[in-house]
Amino acid sequence: MLFDELVIAIMKTINLERTLSAPYHIIKGKKSGQTIQDVGYYKLHPYFGLMPKLEKKVYDQVVKGLISKKYIRFNEDVIDLTEQALTLPLPATSLNGWKYRGNEMIFFNRLSLVIQTLSHTSQSINKFDPIDNSDDIQGWVKRYLKAIHFRDLGSVAKLKAEILDSLQALEVSDGHKNALMQRLSGFGWSGLTWEQIADIQGIHVLDARLAVIETLHAWLEMIEEKRHPLLSRMKENIVELSALTESTRRTEKLFKEGHSLAEIASIRQLKTSTIEDHFVELAMNDPLFDYSAFLSPELYGEITEISKAEQTKRLRNIKDKVPAASYFQIRLALAIKEEVK
Repeated sequence: MLFDELVIAIMKTINLERTLSAPYHIIKGKKSGQTIQDVGYYKLHPYFGLMPKLEKKVYDQVVKGLISKKYIRFNEDVIDLTEQALTLPLPATSLNGWKYRGNEMIFFNRLSLVIQTLSHTSQSINKFDPIDNSDDIQGWVKRYLKAIHFRDLGSVAKLKAEILDSLQALEVSDGHKNALMQRLSGFGWSGLTWEQIADIQGIHVLDARLAVIETLHAWLEMIEEKRHPLLSRMKENIVELSALTESTRRTEKLFKEGHSLAEIASIRQLKTSTIEDHFVELAMNDPLFDYSAFLSPELYGEITEISKAEQTKRLRNIKDKVPAASYFQIRLALAIKEEVK
């Protein structure tokens, strides 16, 4: 998947419903209530948090390019895709941003330093400039190498075999795999920059970065499904186990203790709107969430019926049809799992 295709994939789902900035916040992994709700409303989990360091000006340049290619009509209020964009076939993808949320790069940084270390020690060279200077990565790699007995040539051979066998079996393009391998460094060679990889493959720098992320997600899934014990160790704490943000988990705890929304806002010294975001996030992720403290079954039914009839999740449109509902109640109703009615 190219970066342009990623942006269009998101925009297709939220066309005429959200602003041009919404895909940026999703790709960046913004932890605001609105962005997390959009991920749940529109099932955009694969694209969440793919590039936490993506700059807005870079994203805006991509959007300008899509406008010039006649994929997007200029509209100050919402995304407005042309028929050319709406009918554009998009490739299947192994992206799983909600599961990894950028942590795939921790896996890659660990792997990179392990490979660099082993390539040097195999040549009896124990001093070199590490590819990663962070204390977390270096400390983790030291513990890992000790645990796998890295001085044992048999262990090194097993790790090499796991890497090669699993990469060869990955159902991603050779260009994707090459981009990943070209980032690695070792004895006698240095990893290429994103610009160099993009130049070699004739693609945009963002495409090169996305190719590596997509490959890592596919690779991590394979490692999880099959027996690759030495690689599996590198996945330690990579997967985001809880769908909830830490702040929402704190609100959930207080709610279960019997505190009201207003009391929780006071206890946590947060805005009421922030606590409302937390409840919407809870409703989105917990099929057993009890919404009765905020929303009657009748009002819930009215909101969801309008949403389906009008084929919209845009709050303003629903509010016009259900004036008795607050925006919080509308957001909550749209977030509630369908099993709860």
